[in-house]
Amino acid sequence: MSEPIEYRGLTSSETFRIHAVGHTDVGRERDVNEDCMYVDPRLDLFLVCDGMGGHTSGQLASQMAVRAIVQGIVGAPLSAEQPVEPLVQSLEAANEAIFNHAETTPECRGMGTTAVAIRIEGTRVHIAHVGDSRLYRLRGANLQQLTRDHSLSNLYADKPELEGRLGPATSNVIVRAIGLEPQVAVEHRTIAIEEDDVFLLCCDGLSDLVDDSIISGILQSDAPLFTMATQLVDTANKNGGSDNITVILVSVLNKSGGFHSEDKTQLGF
Repeated sequence: MSEPIEYRGLTSSETFRIHAVGHTDVGRERDVNEDCMYVDPRLDLFLVCDGMGGHTSGQLASQMAVRAIVQGIVGAPLSAEQPVEPLVQSLEAANEAIFNHAETTPECRGMGTTAVAIRIEGTRVHIAHVGDSRLYRLRGANLQQLTRDHSLSNLYADKPELEGRLGPATSNVIVRAIGLEPQVAVEHRTIAIEEDDVFLLCCDGLSDLVDDSIISGILQSDAPLFTMATQLVDTANKNGGSDNITVILVSVLNKSGGFHSEDKTQLGF
């Protein structure tokens, strides 16, 4: 099992301290980890991608998406006056890169990836997602799912007239992903953050195997964030570990209190 990545620091506006932990694991039934995550102290950027299209292609798609999204944020002027949120533009750029690669590489046809990302900006957080990788927020004792899966079952719920036309309404069939079409609609919203909020970004390797009530219980424990990330991954593996499992936990803390000598900055994907 891989070791979690841990990061602690101030947000760009120095309004809050942020403590973040990312953990990815291949699971018990897969030979290759097609997930990719990013935890970046410089950009206040946290990202999970879950690749699809076969072992090699799925892994490549998620890695390409992370690189394109990070490059997009690094090159974007981050200001409130931007007409389009840079996170949305970056996911759209990732879609174009993956689609074009698949079009010119026969063995990669059908490759794609989900994505869920947040970018913290002062006292707010930008949320962007495509597919069924999720963002949750724990505020007090209330765990809330902040994204809605782009799944076939949700499509049928929204458009009953399509019921059955695209196949059985199973929740793990998604109708939107990065790289499958020339263009993609990226879901985006911006919300205020509060002290003591805890955000969870995860792939369906966690959400399909661990009930929300169990997730909530783990996040409300007094355990360190590092331990909670490990417990989430371990629980998914104990429940079968049928898919790759990736989680990022982002805790919003009061900026007072300073930092300890063991605080460290790490990033990875």
